[in-house]
Amino acid sequence: MNFYVDQDISIAKSLDSSFYLNDKYYSLSIEKIFKKSWQFIGHKSEFINNRINPITILKNSVNEPVVLTKKDDDYSFLSNVCTHRGHIINQKKCNSKTMKCLYHGRAFDLSGKMLNMPGFKNVKNFPSEEDNLIKLPSFDWADFLFTGINPKIDINSVITDFKSRLANYPLSKLKYNPKLSRTYRLDANWALYCENYLEGLHVPFVHKGLNGDIDIKSYQTELLDNGVLQYTNDKSDDLYAYYYWIFPNMMFNFYDWGLSVNLVEPISANQTRIKFLSYSLKDDIKTKTKVDELHEVELEDEEVVLNVQKGIQSQFYNNGRYSADYEKGTHHFHRLICKYLK
Repeated sequence: MNFYVDQDISIAKSLDSSFYLNDKYYSLSIEKIFKKSWQFIGHKSEFINNRINPITILKNSVNEPVVLTKKDDDYSFLSNVCTHRGHIINQKKCNSKTMKCLYHGRAFDLSGKMLNMPGFKNVKNFPSEEDNLIKLPSFDWADFLFTGINPKIDINSVITDFKSRLANYPLSKLKYNPKLSRTYRLDANWALYCENYLEGLHVPFVHKGLNGDIDIKSYQTELLDNGVLQYTNDKSDDLYAYYYWIFPNMMFNFYDWGLSVNLVEPISANQTRIKFLSYSLKDDIKTKTKVDELHEVELEDEEVVLNVQKGIQSQFYNNGRYSADYEKGTHHFHRLICKYLK
């Protein structure tokens, strides 16, 4: 497969269907895209009650065991693998001030420094820096935490746009709402889900309820470095939502009721997990109603994505053309895939 999509959307053709179907291209995407990406972990308030929080970065694909530690107000992402024999150190959340491997008793502080190790009295040149836990790169924006195992994909342009465009948004009032959060599993390629999100052309045909709420003529798409912003107004000409997508798999949707985060996690070439995380400004009936409406939109999107997954397996389909007016985001996404897979 030649990973090429013309930069001129008016003449470009989309990715060849083999990209979504071939295990080789799936594995290549994990290695060259996801292992080099930033990933959203959660809001600081979700981890405030425990000093030690084991997590897995992109379970089933990257599958990297990590521990988020909290010391005072300092949050660190560390490898959760013991530097002695590779045993997982932390099995569950706890409030301990140190971490100890249950295999041979090697102990670490919350910054990852090895404290002691039984049975190593006569070992020369021990301990060294290699005996400490690896610290992963990380940052937080408005108390939202991001990390990655080797995050080379620059998302500063999206974060900068967050800061300027959302300057008056009540970010400090957002609270994680587990009751309004869900996880979906979809028998389709992760990229098909993303590219559906990145265009508004399908809205009048697929989302009758949403189409009744928004003014589709006001729908706008702005391209960012390794990201896309879409926004639209409601029927009263007030802003309905900002839809941010961060390459390759994160979506931040800002509404008047709060923030919906969609994390698109690849499981295999034809299986995807979507984490739908709700951060609400208020925990009330109105908010629940709005999130329930998003659930209906999600199910409608999943139905069309599943049908595309079936359709691209046809011997009579390889790729298609783009709408130059409405599919700029999907075109941008495909070109980013080509860029990083090369």
